[in-house]
Amino acid sequence: MHIVGIHGIWQGNTNAVKLSADWAGALTKGLRTHHGPACPIPPLSVAYYGNLFRTPSQRLGTEDGSPLVDDTDPFTDQEEAFVLDTLALYTPPGLDPEQLQTETLGLGIPYVPRPVARALAAADHKIGRNMGRRLLRFIRQVYRYLHHDIGERIRAEVRTELHRPEPRLVIAHSLGSIIAFDMLTRADTGPGPDGLTTLVTCGSPLAWPTIRHSLGQDGALHLPDSIDWMNLHAAGDIVAQSGLALLAPAARDELVRNGIGEPHAAHRYLAQRPLADLIVQTSTP
Repeated sequence: MHIVGIHGIWQGNTNAVKLSADWAGALTKGLRTHHGPACPIPPLSVAYYGNLFRTPSQRLGTEDGSPLVDDTDPFTDQEEAFVLDTLALYTPPGLDPEQLQTETLGLGIPYVPRPVARALAAADHKIGRNMGRRLLRFIRQVYRYLHHDIGERIRAEVRTELHRPEPRLVIAHSLGSIIAFDMLTRADTGPGPDGLTTLVTCGSPLAWPTIRHSLGQDGALHLPDSIDWMNLHAAGDIVAQSGLALLAPAARDELVRNGIGEPHAAHRYLAQRPLADLIVQTSTP
């Protein structure tokens, strides 16, 4: 069995080799913690697309760290609507964002439309100071995958690993879970000619109505037959919220604890016991 990883946002400062090594290290820690030092470790490779969110250097031998679609780009009307609809999930009941003072955000960023700034202030009331700003970066990159032509370029990068000819298990984190679900349910990509045994989503935002609507999935979420689906969601992970069980009848939700510092981090999810147990079970003839 080969494990294929699909990473989440903001991985432009790494590469496929390093990211695969990082994921393998976290997975090894989990497997050997929960199943002993002799537990065999399946091969793993991460389908890497983080470089597509960065602008290639115009000069040989230099690095340009600016994203392909920059955060300073103005919001389109469509993106602003997507962001506002998503942030509405994080507005405390009864709180009117229009009554909030956006100056308390300390954004200092003139491109953020006033309605978005108010929504960020409202989100801070529910999920913590400055958390709205962090969430905004995530939402904007999700929007770009779903509604920019960069989405097709990402799928082209992921397809090589997703369509490996051997039995495989896919672990998809955060934005990667959107990419995995999208590709597995598309007629032009699907799970590949040899099928796919198992999908594990971690820290997935697939429950967001804005994402499901963009994917044309306003009803229950279904994968192709024969794909086993486990979804890990951590206590305190504001992206994953309360899991997918109510929206994906075939998904098995597993609540895990990743600590309070980095509940959304991929390496925390990769070291969890439910994932280790599934890998051992799937690897056993």
